[in-house]
Amino acid sequence: MMLFQETSLLVLAGGESSRMGYPKHLLPVCGGTMIDNIVNNLGHFFSEVIIAGRDLELNRTDVKVVEDIRLRRCPLIGILSGMRESNNPNVFVMGCDMPFVKPEMIQFLISRKNDKTDIVIPIVRGYFEPLCAVYSCSTSDRISHYLNTGCRKVTGIFRTMSVMEIPEYEVRSFDPLLESFINLNTPNEYRNYNLS
Repeated sequence: MMLFQETSLLVLAGGESSRMGYPKHLLPVCGGTMIDNIVNNLGHFFSEVIIAGRDLELNRTDVKVVEDIRLRRCPLIGILSGMRESNNPNVFVMGCDMPFVKPEMIQFLISRKNDKTDIVIPIVRGYFEPLCAVYSCSTSDRISHYLNTGCRKVTGIFRTMSVMEIPEYEVRSFDPLLESFINLNTPNEYRNYNLS
């Protein structure tokens, strides 16, 4: 079994789930919850699994649950919170509403990370995918400073980072249908994929 070296799995579960109307990380999936599905499918590839959010109710002992360190809700706060608790120099960041992320694609992104690169991020359909990317934990101070200025957009931090962009054609060689980037935001999307 492959183990992704020097990288923790960081799952963000701190969103408001306003469009879903129910905490997305607790949605029923395959006899468990969305979080259970992600951890069961991907967790064994990592030496550490971190779930970041606010007031999370998780009945698992094989993950590290991290409370968001700031009151505002945004992905970057979840990323920073997880980084600060990681025992590894890197984190692979994904959302809790992404049930189809492929381990082969994760392995490929991690393999592209080096000491001179802060972030490895796919570009899919012309857009960055910041919640399916590898981040260096050494960037936490820069992220904290960026948040202190009142900014919250994840891609806004890229100006101060060394970013390796992975083009779509490379991603497709590991995930031809780009299923890794499907996220479930609404009840219709959840029902359409029939995960329960």
